[in-house]
Amino acid sequence: MKPVTFKKLLFVAAVLCACVCMSQAHAQSWQLMNSDTTNTLNSVWGSSGIDVFAVGASGTIVHYNGTSWSQKASPTIQSLNSLWGSSAGDVFAVGVIGTIIHYNGTSWSLVNPSPTTQTLKGVCGSSGSNVFAVGPIGTIVHYNGTSWSTMTSPTPQSLNAVWGSSGSDIFAVGASGTIIHYNGTSWSQKSSPTTQSLNSVWGSSSSDVFAVGASGTIIHYNGTSWSQKTSSTTQSLNGVWGSSGSDVFAMGSNGIIIRYNGSLWPLQTIPTTQTLNGVWGKSGGDVFAVGGNGTVLQYAVDTNTTTTTTISNTTTTIASGVICPFSRAAGNDTENVKTLRQLRQAKINTAIGVLIASMYCQNMNEISRILSDSPELYNRFNGITRGNMPAARELLQQGSATMASEDVLEIHEFLLDLQGHAGFKLRMDIDFILRGMESGWLLQWLGIVPE
Repeated sequence: MKPVTFKKLLFVAAVLCACVCMSQAHAQSWQLMNSDTTNTLNSVWGSSGIDVFAVGASGTIVHYNGTSWSQKASPTIQSLNSLWGSSAGDVFAVGVIGTIIHYNGTSWSLVNPSPTTQTLKGVCGSSGSNVFAVGPIGTIVHYNGTSWSTMTSPTPQSLNAVWGSSGSDIFAVGASGTIIHYNGTSWSQKSSPTTQSLNSVWGSSSSDVFAVGASGTIIHYNGTSWSQKTSSTTQSLNGVWGSSGSDVFAMGSNGIIIRYNGSLWPLQTIPTTQTLNGVWGKSGGDVFAVGGNGTVLQYAVDTNTTTTTTISNTTTTIASGVICPFSRAAGNDTENVKTLRQLRQAKINTAIGVLIASMYCQNMNEISRILSDSPELYNRFNGITRGNMPAARELLQQGSATMASEDVLEIHEFLLDLQGHAGFKLRMDIDFILRGMESGWLLQWLGIVPE
């Protein structure tokens, strides 16, 4: 049996949608979760969507395993303010009176002695051996993989958060609009477009960095300078995180969450008025926010909400007259059309089949537009479709197949390139497909066994 590559996987998953009839798709929304604590939570970070930590008041540590949150033994009763890790077995949390704790994949332990007695408000690093934490009076401490030590700071202002794209590109932000930068050798003060306190910083790259703070303040760094951005709120913003430079979440007082779509920051519908202190996500479709009274929110599929899309069973056109891209790529070959329909019949009557089909139908216009505007993407798309019709027939005939992973990078790049041209909804739906590939459930549903 010939192996089915990721090219074939992408093709098979998508052609299900070419001739779909009535289908339903789950919407996404913010949902309250049971955090197993009523203590305030200040920060959240995970190594994956099923390995997430949150920390907060009185040394509270809670962990999410993909199903539920549970409290974990903590080596401190001091409040913890910030959390970051380099991997599932290398996580740091920092807090008041210079508290630093570390998780080794099994248990949390107290770092003793700490290089400072100042409250530490933010922690981040470029690796497990290059970690920075910041706090009041310009406090900066650094971990080199062996020990923690203090660093010379260019400011006396309180520093609230730290983030970097690499070991030689670290930003810290704080009171009175303070911005400082580390170039791998020393820290220096940077010009700021605001005097408002800055509470959090995050970037998608060294030339695409956001910082948020008091009174709804949002500023952006383009690789050269920082500038003020228009905000949709005057509430204090305490945390910022994004899945890309055009998909960024910011949250804060009174349960406010706003989401950047590449041009605007529209308000999100939120099921709480608790102040939110931290945000982190695995992707734009799987995001966690934490805050007062043990609040944990997750942005994910809402199983109680459905939308319906109807497409004719006998044609591949939709209301706007746009031809289904997969049918166009398959051409007029009778056998190809027959294969598409047989594959759809084999898989569409499952929950996952219905979901993916509806996602594709709802995005068909935009996918067609993107492919029309980009000949390079269209040629890659056609190559995947026409070159892998035999793979679809093989799966139909045998029901399962082995899969080689040699093409995963190529397909990943194609999806990312398509995502880069997409609007909000299509970006989220591509995230869903990528997560399905990475976690394995999409392969299992298709009947493909990875090797």
